[in-house]
Amino acid sequence: MAPSKESQAQRKLFIEFANAFTIAKNDFLRRCIYDQIYKLGAEAEGVTFEEVEIADRPAIWARPKNASARHAMLYMHGGGFNFGSPESHRKLTAHLAKACNIQALSVDYRLSPESRFPAQIEDCVAAYEFLLNSGFDPKAIVLAGDSCGGHLATSVPLMLIQRGLPMPAASVSLSPSYDLTKRDEGTMKSNQKNDALNNKDFVEQIVETWIRGTGAKEDDALVSPLFASMDDIKRLPPHWISCGGHDMLCDQGTRFAERLNDAGVEVVVEVHEDQQHVMEMMAGKAPEANHSIQKIGEWVQSKLGIQHRVLE
Repeated sequence: MAPSKESQAQRKLFIEFANAFTIAKNDFLRRCIYDQIYKLGAEAEGVTFEEVEIADRPAIWARPKNASARHAMLYMHGGGFNFGSPESHRKLTAHLAKACNIQALSVDYRLSPESRFPAQIEDCVAAYEFLLNSGFDPKAIVLAGDSCGGHLATSVPLMLIQRGLPMPAASVSLSPSYDLTKRDEGTMKSNQKNDALNNKDFVEQIVETWIRGTGAKEDDALVSPLFASMDDIKRLPPHWISCGGHDMLCDQGTRFAERLNDAGVEVVVEVHEDQQHVMEMMAGKAPEANHSIQKIGEWVQSKLGIQHRVLE
């Protein structure tokens, strides 16, 4: 089935973003531009927002009307560890929270290059610990994120393993970046002409600004979760992995799903034909995004054991 005209608009908008990034001369301007990415989606009706500070970082609670107060999603935004904020992903976070019938906490973790690896993972672990200390049972928490935030939805549990902390109920990774080694080009090469946002230079920039000078290697598990040990992968929570068929990162998600499956970890992987990177950003506008989020919501509710709610 051909992509809807609404989802096709995402490609055009991504091209405009990429052009604006080329013109912008510094990270401040690029971050201002990137924060406008929330305009891809529509507002989620019946969701209110509260700005808070948790673990010494700004954050936003997204609270759908009548959502479960005993369950929470920790949402971690994308942006290559260099861009993005809870505001840039406010609409997507709200749609996911509503679909899952839970409240969502979106954390404003530190960005690179000002704060390099593993600062972003540590900030999200601190936010998770905040939820635990606030009385949330770990099995009442789901992690979610897109792009590098999809990475965090997996690398945070890997750090939890290192620190002996309990696992959340599930992780949702949208168009995750799981491999910074660039060893296997795969869709990084085959989707060069299809992906309107990402390119190999952007991956190089992540490596340069995020891990250079830290002593970390590109194939370290917390840098590239694809290379985590099988012993650690076996201890990960169930995963839902969503990939855009035209995304250069597509096979990073599918390859990690294979490792989860080999380790006996429950995993659902969906490749959305002809769709762009984080196609769910079009929530409320494109039917493909809405359908994906609805299915994620049903799955998350089953993992949390809460009553399923049909979206209006």
